[in-house]
Amino acid sequence: MNYLTKGTQPDDPIEARKLRIKAARYAIIDDTLFRKSFSGPYLRCLDPREAEWVLKETHQGTCGNHTGGRSLARKALTQGYFWPYMARDAEQFSRKCDKCQRHAPLIRQPTEELNPVVGPWPFARRGMDIVGPLPTAVGGKKFVILATDYFTKWVEAEAYKTVTQTYVVRFVWRNIICRFGIPRAIVTDNGTQFDNRKFRSYCEEKGIIQQFSSRSYPQGNGQAEKTNHTIFDCLKRRLEQRKGKWSEELPNVLWAYRTTKWKPTGESPFSLAYGTEAVIPTEIGLPTVRTLVVESNDNEQKLAHNLDLLEEQRETAALRLANYQNQAANYFNKRVRQRKFKVGEWVLRKVMENTKDLNAGKFGRIWEGRYEVTEAYGKRAYMLRHIESGQYVPRPWNAIHLRKYFI
Repeated sequence: MNYLTKGTQPDDPIEARKLRIKAARYAIIDDTLFRKSFSGPYLRCLDPREAEWVLKETHQGTCGNHTGGRSLARKALTQGYFWPYMARDAEQFSRKCDKCQRHAPLIRQPTEELNPVVGPWPFARRGMDIVGPLPTAVGGKKFVILATDYFTKWVEAEAYKTVTQTYVVRFVWRNIICRFGIPRAIVTDNGTQFDNRKFRSYCEEKGIIQQFSSRSYPQGNGQAEKTNHTIFDCLKRRLEQRKGKWSEELPNVLWAYRTTKWKPTGESPFSLAYGTEAVIPTEIGLPTVRTLVVESNDNEQKLAHNLDLLEEQRETAALRLANYQNQAANYFNKRVRQRKFKVGEWVLRKVMENTKDLNAGKFGRIWEGRYEVTEAYGKRAYMLRHIESGQYVPRPWNAIHLRKYFI
């Protein structure tokens, strides 16, 4: 402005030459500074206060649509405004918008590398989980307890009306110990049905190592969650409109799961457990050689041979499983984007079922609260304190469910 109105230049000749070159693109119209544009009319130059008002009005005003930083800068430029560092200021303004942060899309990228877990031998390590509430079935059953073997992928499941520590102990006794012996370890989440005095003492009495999901991901363990998804995805296809009959269809789905070959091991859970493939109803309706030519002595001899070769079959399955897990880990780890928070930083937490506003429906927020990080654990786990109420969140939260809040 001083150069265009008064001809004032810096004493340094280099700086003066830079000023003359830059000023060639500016003009003063009615005591207002304008900048010549490459793509349109003159752009009005704004001071910091005016630039902030334009950003606010364009971003969240009457015609605002809470656009991102790059689009916000281009929109202001298209409307005929200019100031230094437009793109930077627009990016920072958009990033600090409270509504944009609370309705930002979920972050799908994993925050830490995948660590595969393998069972050392069949039925040595079980992953347990509880699914529910489900549509009310016969007998008022709403919940299912599932236990998956890490090695053979054999699944045990049973439906219950409610799930208490007593039912968990009964399930372990009837569906695990009485059928396959005492396991070496049981992996569960941090739910009160598993983390209680009665179940802990029962595991100690039987010599079972009780392993909880780490603080870095206290919501569950991957093996149990993957099995849950597979079992109930199959149930959906069977039920259609008869949602209340899921408990009657559950044994059929379990049988189908146990007799199907799975890619990680290349074998069916039934074959790895008993050394031979099960005879399924299809082979009875349309007989095969295996069911047509059956001689008692020959059949018993072949079953004995299968049992002799079972150890080799399991070792081959273990190698195949390890190779599959390495491939899965390499693919997964390529997408990892570490997300760390420092103590004292503010974060938002993903809205869960117990924090969802049921009246909001599709218009509900994706991220809730404003929390302060009070303590950090080893693998992306953090203790939080609510900013408004000052209350501490009772358990740690993984970084995958958090995003930084910009002030």
